[in-house]
Amino acid sequence: MITYKLHFIRTGRTSTDPRKRYVGQTDLPLCDKGRRSLQALREEYRYPPVEMLYTSPLIRCRETADILYPDTYCVALDGLKDMNLGEFEGKTFDELKGDGAFSAWLGDSFANTPAGGEETEAFTRRIVGAVDQIFRNMMDEGVTSAAVVTHGGVIMTLLAAVGLPKLPLHQWAVSNGTGYTMLMTPEMWLRDGSGEVFNFIPEPPMEDGMDMYSTYYNE
Repeated sequence: MITYKLHFIRTGRTSTDPRKRYVGQTDLPLCDKGRRSLQALREEYRYPPVEMLYTSPLIRCRETADILYPDTYCVALDGLKDMNLGEFEGKTFDELKGDGAFSAWLGDSFANTPAGGEETEAFTRRIVGAVDQIFRNMMDEGVTSAAVVTHGGVIMTLLAAVGLPKLPLHQWAVSNGTGYTMLMTPEMWLRDGSGEVFNFIPEPPMEDGMDMYSTYYNE
């Protein structure tokens, strides 16, 4: 049976603002440091070769894809957008921490939705649907390896929903420009709606040790 590989990679940074704004679907470009960090990762590490590239249509993802896979045909899918955070968009944690609705959302995002925002259950269905579309397209086109450049929240939510081993959402967190590879077979996906997460990407060159990761991932 053919095994398919989907490589999920988080977009680069959009800001050096230490206040960590909630951007969601706000369409921000990469910041200069974000571009430089991605270029450094691409020069020093090994991103897996792919036959197709899929991205969120937001500009930060398309710019990330252009840096990491400049010569690969790319398809943007609306289903890969980050969550719509409604009234929380563009605000910092400090600006929101006294807001009862924000505290409720942090406590249980499935039971509480930001005003004007997207329900977590609907968000999860949307991104799982996008991956289903990608996987079926890969099978139709005979593509066995593809990259998906999207948002950190998308990757965490998706892998918590369909990834094996089963882990809580926060354990799937990744830094900018990094991610995971998921192995999928038609039987696993079409029958069970799951895939096996087996590798962290990008990989260090074979002659170098894993200690190299700290250079970029702990900024």
